[in-house]
Amino acid sequence: MQQKTTFSLFLLYVCLISYSNTTTAQSLNRVSHKLGLSLNLGTTPGIDVGYALSAKVTARLGYSYFKYNTSTVSKTSGEEVKLGSDANVSIASFSFEYYPFKKSSFKLIGGASYFDKGQTALVVTPTGTYKFGSTTFTPEEVGNVQFTVDYGKQYAPFAGIGFGRTIPKRRVGFGFEVGSYYTQTPKVTFTGDRRLNSMSEQQAKVQENMKDWKYWPVVNLRLAIRLD
Repeated sequence: MQQKTTFSLFLLYVCLISYSNTTTAQSLNRVSHKLGLSLNLGTTPGIDVGYALSAKVTARLGYSYFKYNTSTVSKTSGEEVKLGSDANVSIASFSFEYYPFKKSSFKLIGGASYFDKGQTALVVTPTGTYKFGSTTFTPEEVGNVQFTVDYGKQYAPFAGIGFGRTIPKRRVGFGFEVGSYYTQTPKVTFTGDRRLNSMSEQQAKVQENMKDWKYWPVVNLRLAIRLD
């Protein structure tokens, strides 16, 4: 599904470039450099390819990918627990940069993205024995709690601002962007097993509390390279 969506975005990108070449030739002639590549590091790490439609507008085709898992031990209410976390994000995007000021790299950004994956998960597991009344339970007998937030497969608009050009005036440039995707409400899973299975009764309440979690923040540092 992701490959088909990315291919569709690419076709749209090519069509816009072709249209630009035939309808805005005079404007493009005033743009000395038209092609650039940017590497992003932040909440949505990835890569963008940019094409200058005019001196003030650049079209971008991008892809962000992030997969991470870790395991740590923390203390909660004086008890040690093991925290296992996992994140899996895959986003294809198409957007425009608009530079309103001739002598500044400040820009407005708008576009749309396709979320192929957008999931984070947390598992909490006890590390020691627990005593309930006169009975002692091992960690395996106590069980664990699992919490997952899944944005699923969806299209989402994006808006943001930033400094720095995708097609820098020099060969290499740096930039910064901040913005947000506007997504559908994520699906929440909140469950427990064994002695902690009563935690599953809270899932509906947690889902209701997260109904307004529709903003996916974006904060990225960017390294831009001019390709022509």
